[in-house]
Amino acid sequence: MKIPNNGSAMAPLRRSPQSGRHPASRPTPASLRTPSSSAHPTTSAQPGVLAHPSCPGPEDLSVIKVSKCRWAVILVFSCSSTCNAFQWIQYGSIKNIFMNFYGVSTVAIEWLSMCYMLTYIPLLPLSWLLEKLGLRTITLIAAGLTCLGAWVKLGSLKPHLFPVTVLGQVICSVAQVFILGMPSRIASVWFGANEVSTACSIAVLGNQGCLCAPHVHQPCLH
Repeated sequence: MKIPNNGSAMAPLRRSPQSGRHPASRPTPASLRTPSSSAHPTTSAQPGVLAHPSCPGPEDLSVIKVSKCRWAVILVFSCSSTCNAFQWIQYGSIKNIFMNFYGVSTVAIEWLSMCYMLTYIPLLPLSWLLEKLGLRTITLIAAGLTCLGAWVKLGSLKPHLFPVTVLGQVICSVAQVFILGMPSRIASVWFGANEVSTACSIAVLGNQGCLCAPHVHQPCLH
C-alpha cells in the first residue's frame, strides 16, 4: 500500500515570515501557564527571609511597656522602708534616756537594735513568700507589721513595761525580713532595663538614709 505523496503531509514545517512563529504552534491560554519563580518570588525561594503579612499582627510581647506611676511606687516603698529603719535605731541614738526611764542597763538597750539582726537569720527563708504572694501582698504585710510594732511600743510608755518594748521591736524586725528583699524585685518588675540600677539604689537608700535621722534630732532631745 502506498502513501500518497502530495507534497504537504511530509513536508517540513516552516516559520511564517510575518509572525515569526511556527505555523503549527498555538498560543497557550493564560489560565494554563505555569507561574515563573522570578515573576512571583515566594518564601520557599528565599529560605532566609521571613514572610511579613500585609495586615498588622498582634503586638510584640517582647517589648516591655513601663508604667508612668513606677516612680511613685518606688517612693512609697522608700517611705515604708524608712519607717521600719527608724524603728530599728531609735533607741540606740538616745540610750541614756531610755536607760534612766526603764531602769535597765546599756546592754538591754543595745539588744533592742540587735534583735533586728537576730530575727533576720532564722526568718530569712520567709523571703520566698515574695515570689509566692507577690509584691503588693508582701508590701502590705511589711507595712502592717511595722505599724503594729510601733503601736505596741507606744503602749509601753511606763517604766515597768520594758518587755512590751522588746515585743514591739521584735514585731518590727519581722517586717524587715520582707522589706530588705524587695528593692531588687520592685526594680525588675516596675522598671525597664536601663532604669533597674537607679530604681534599686533609690529603694535601698530609703532604708539606709534613715540611719542618720535619729542622730539629726538627737541634740534636741537632750
